[in-house]
Amino acid sequence: MFSLEELLFSASLAVYVASSVFVGAVRWGHKCEPYARYADYYYPGWKTLVSCYLTNLILLPLVFMPQEADAILMIRMILILASPFFCAVILFSYFGKMLKVNWWRKPIIALTIPFSIMAVSALVFTFVPGTQLLGPFGKGFFSVAGILALIFMGCFFHAIHMLASAIRRFSQENYSNPEDFPHQFASNVLWVPIIHVVICWVATFIGTLPVIAAALVILSVLNIALLIRVLAPHRAKEIDQLVEGEAPLPEEVPIPVPAMPEPEEQEVEEIVLSPERKKDIADAIRRFVEDRQGYLDCHLTLASLSRSIGINRSYVSAVISEHFGGFFAYVNRCRLNHLAQLKKENPGLSVADLIVGSGFGSRQSYYNVRKQLGE
Repeated sequence: MFSLEELLFSASLAVYVASSVFVGAVRWGHKCEPYARYADYYYPGWKTLVSCYLTNLILLPLVFMPQEADAILMIRMILILASPFFCAVILFSYFGKMLKVNWWRKPIIALTIPFSIMAVSALVFTFVPGTQLLGPFGKGFFSVAGILALIFMGCFFHAIHMLASAIRRFSQENYSNPEDFPHQFASNVLWVPIIHVVICWVATFIGTLPVIAAALVILSVLNIALLIRVLAPHRAKEIDQLVEGEAPLPEEVPIPVPAMPEPEEQEVEEIVLSPERKKDIADAIRRFVEDRQGYLDCHLTLASLSRSIGINRSYVSAVISEHFGGFFAYVNRCRLNHLAQLKKENPGLSVADLIVGSGFGSRQSYYNVRKQLGE
């Protein structure tokens, strides 16, 4: 006969596993039309997310073993290992693909091997008669798990740093296209993996059934909240045929993927430039952006601009802010002016051609720019 605490634990674990399977199934089977055809572009990392959530099926047998000490120890180990590991993998897979960060693949794949060995081993030991995880063997086993957990936590912190840096770069006006990086979406979901890891580690260290049960219920709610946030695509919708519901592009036509800005240069603590130097930099910026129509590059960034004119990005940023009203506003006003002139000279052009021909990546990007600039 189970106690009330054991029943609550079993019920909460069942809810957590069910919510994980539900998230995985919905993400696998549901893609908003007409973007489903290009799922890997508009839903980056969706296969990784499905795999991570379906992995929680390994916890299903423990629903029927709330009285087993080994079972409780196993779920504590899985929580402390899986949370930072899966959160890091999902963040890297989703936002890493957007930012074209490819170096994470090999180390993550390498870390998947010890995680899989530990999880499967713990499940086997749980079903073998006896209390293997409570004896001397268990101490060594969990020592290894602790070391792996710290390594996974390091990967998680690195993923959070990558995402926070990308958000900061956008906030500091390093982008001219509001859809090159979904900074608002990233800012909204950044707290989800952080809360997930904190809850799992706190529940693991406390280790009582009521605390673990409460943690599993909260994690189930986070699962559904994350699913709701990722149902719609959050990438730039460059393909006007898809946006307008027309026939999709042929398979051989590649979808443009915005390049990731190069690593930030070392920031200059205090920028002191003479008026003459500021004028020279402003002239260089104007020659590239206006005279050479650099604004027609729909993925123009502050980093690429500074590389093109060969001037430190901090200096370029300071001059643009002082003389041109900010990088985002300056570049997109040039695009709006180009569109107006293009429309005047070519009254027969379609709206889609005017938008793309003026440096906007898509209709959505154009409308977002007008909204942000109050045009």
